[in-house]
Amino acid sequence: MENIAKKGDKPQYQLLEKSKHWYEMRIVGINRYYAALQANNSIDYLIRIWQDQTITARDYCVLEDGKQYRITQVQHLLNDDGLKITDLSLERVDKLYDLADAT
Repeated sequence: MENIAKKGDKPQYQLLEKSKHWYEMRIVGINRYYAALQANNSIDYLIRIWQDQTITARDYCVLEDGKQYRITQVQHLLNDDGLKITDLSLERVDKLYDLADAT
């Protein structure tokens, strides 16, 4: 996320592209769902990507349908085959941000 407002103006943010990934939609388990509710969050989607250690819970995710999500949890794991993966818990956001032009 980048503040694109002129100096002294009210902050105005847009999303910068950090990385692109193929992903797999996963089932949001009941334990994960209720744990998020207890923390006053909601998990709308759980996606799995090849491991990317640069992604944090302060980042946002835009899926192929253009909808924006806040990443609420990042888990770096090994799958059953020993491959490095990252699971991202996503929460839908109400306030949509402009997207920076990918150049």
